Amino acid sequence: MRIRASVLALSIIAVLVPATPAAAAGNGEWSVTPTPARNPGPTPRLMFFLDAPAGQTVKESVRVSNLTTRPRSFLVYGADAYNTPHNGGFAFRSRDEPQTGLGTWIVSPVTSVEVPARTSADIPFTITVPANATPGDHVGGIVAMEAEPSATTEAAGAAVRVQRAVAARIYLRVAGTILPGLSVPDLDVDVDAPLLPVGTGGVMTYRVSNIGNVHLVPSATVTVTGLFGHRITAAGSGPSSDMVPGAGGTFTARTSGIWPIDLVTTRVAVRAEGDVYAARAARTVVVSWTALAVLAGLILLIWWRLRRRLRSRVARPRGLVAAG
Repeated sequence: MRIRASVLALSIIAVLVPATPAAAAGNGEWSVTPTPARNPGPTPRLMFFLDAPAGQTVKESVRVSNLTTRPRSFLVYGADAYNTPHNGGFAFRSRDEPQTGLGTWIVSPVTSVEVPARTSADIPFTITVPANATPGDHVGGIVAMEAEPSATTEAAGAAVRVQRAVAARIYLRVAGTILPGLSVPDLDVDVDAPLLPVGTGGVMTYRVSNIGNVHLVPSATVTVTGLFGHRITAAGSGPSSDMVPGAGGTFTARTSGIWPIDLVTTRVAVRAEGDVYAARAARTVVVSWTALAVLAGLILLIWWRLRRRLRSRVARPRGLVAAG
């Protein structure tokens, strides 16, 4: 019984160790990484990659390193990962937001810690996988947020104090059937129809969704062509962040080089590791009524000139002169 009590006490106390200069997920002032193993390999862990069946509890430890020359105080909590609707950026739920996934499975006996200058604190935590957890990847993180705001930003003309946070990512795969998948559920092309018969451009938006149960880092290829296959340029944002299951993002690109009368064909193809593929295409008719009127006028003029030329070549009978 004494041995069990001693082990429990050691697991609750944050262990202070000297900070190391190893690469870490941080902001230059503090970093949050998995605690190195007693016999670490040649490559240090920068994230947690864990496997567990439903109903199992996993024990881990995270290292919070203070890289500054003064003590720093942090709040420690588990958080869900998500992708922002605009551009699908990878992010974590804040401490005040409700956690509904992996963030609720993470429990640490240490919820706040003060780390001396140039020192690290190893903080234990557990992940209890629910018995009804769905198979596949569940993504979140263990977050160290500064206890007091230390930065300000402008919002609606007022200065707002900001509490910064750094997290170590956690990828927990629950045993079961793995089904990766992507989709492009939406594709919209809005072309600026020109008043004058000149080239034009437009804006295209498309959405990429992770419809599988594993995290993916998709990349997109956008191809835009016009009548007779002429190339149209599209420049803008594209997916580049890790996308968690069930998440998605909307991306925007600006097109240029569209003719005043054109048939624009847009195709978006997304790919990810493991031969995961999805695509969507759309066609947009572009009509400049001014250009159409000019074209109709040219056609009418050409027809009129050809008609006159043809009529001038038709032989006409000459008048007869009566004999005297």
